[in-house]
Amino acid sequence: MANTTALEDTFLAADDPAWGDERAREEFYRGSTIALCATIYGCYVIAIVAAALDARPVSLLIFVLPSLTTLLLYRYCARRGIDVRALLKRFAPRRRWTAYLTTYPLIVAWLVVFLWPMVASDSLPQSLFGAVVGGAVGAAVAAGTVKLVQRRARAKDIPEDDHFD
Repeated sequence: MANTTALEDTFLAADDPAWGDERAREEFYRGSTIALCATIYGCYVIAIVAAALDARPVSLLIFVLPSLTTLLLYRYCARRGIDVRALLKRFAPRRRWTAYLTTYPLIVAWLVVFLWPMVASDSLPQSLFGAVVGGAVGAAVAAGTVKLVQRRARAKDIPEDDHFD
C-alpha cells in the first residue's frame, strides 16, 4: 500500500498486523464501501423526514453530508493518482443508471419537501416558473464550470512545447 499520513493511518490501519491476511483487510474495505453507500441513501431519507418535520437547518446539514463524503473520497483518490470520474465512466451504463435512478428521486423528493413551505399557494405558478428558470440557469453554470475544469485538466496534460501563446 502507498504511504499514509498519520490521520489516514489512524483510520485505515493499513499496516496493522491485526488484519492478519490481505483478504481480511480487503473484505473490511468492501464492507465499508457498502456501509458508505447505505449511509448516503440513509442521509437522504433522514433529510426528507427532517424537512417534513420542519427541522430545516438539520435537514439541510444532513442532505449536504453525502456530498461532503463524496468530495472527501474524490480528494483522497486524487492524492493517490486515481481519477475517480474516469474510473466511474468505465462502468456499464446499467450500473450508472441504477445509481442515478435510485439517488435522483430522493434528491428531488427532498427538494420538494424542503422547498414546499416556502411556496405560497397563491404564487405557485410563478414560484414553479422561478424554480424551473433557476434550475436551468444553475445547470448551465454547473455545465460551464465542468467544461472549464475539464479544459484546464486537459491543458495540464499537454507537454510544455505544445502550448500556444
